[in-house]
Amino acid sequence: MKIVAAGSTNIGRKRKVNQDSYRIEPESQLFVVADGMGGHAGGETASRLTVETVMQSMLSDKLGSLSMDPADLVMGAVHRANTAVYSTAEKNHELAGMGTTVVTMYFAGGKIYVGHVGDSRVYMAKRGQLWQVTKDHSLVNEKLKAGVITRDQLKRDKSRNVITRSVGFESSVLVDVYQKEVHPGELYLACSDGLSGMVDDAELIHVIDELGWDGDDLQPLVENLIERANAHGGDDNVTAVVVRVEK
Repeated sequence: MKIVAAGSTNIGRKRKVNQDSYRIEPESQLFVVADGMGGHAGGETASRLTVETVMQSMLSDKLGSLSMDPADLVMGAVHRANTAVYSTAEKNHELAGMGTTVVTMYFAGGKIYVGHVGDSRVYMAKRGQLWQVTKDHSLVNEKLKAGVITRDQLKRDKSRNVITRSVGFESSVLVDVYQKEVHPGELYLACSDGLSGMVDDAELIHVIDELGWDGDDLQPLVENLIERANAHGGDDNVTAVVVRVEK
């Protein structure tokens, strides 16, 4: 399976530091985005440590156990990241309470495996179409499921930035793992909520259709998505990683 990928991160227009982290490893078909929280040093540390741990764990387990289920690889990597962040915070009081979201995309055997904690997202796009693969671990999403608010009220709700799960805040974490077959002509977008919270689905579809389907360089697509988020206010750090499945 051939893929083309690109990624970038930006501080946005309102924040003094960038607490997002990401890594792309096209040769290993592994991609990670994390959005940290917990003060200046805490958020940066949590997201960076999570991305590093997930990458190291996945690459190490792939080499050490070729028969291991890819879904287990992804879940194990996020659990290791949780342990790494939590134990680091316990040893350093200045980092107490830090945590991070994470989305991991791993392509193997004609499928994508997505590990997810928090409100960073993975989308799948085709020409003119967009689906949200992950389900936000957020208070507003819980309210939506319970019928307390409507979908139109999501972005106006005062609790829209409150997440219900994070990596490293507690000693253990529940990780959602999604898997699906992938096909040529599909594009996957992993992003922090600095993008998804500022750019609606219709605009995401428009930008992807304009820049996502022709040529081997997806960097203009990534940069344009980030520019759109900043044009709409840039309230948060913005990170985007895109992966297109080729024929």
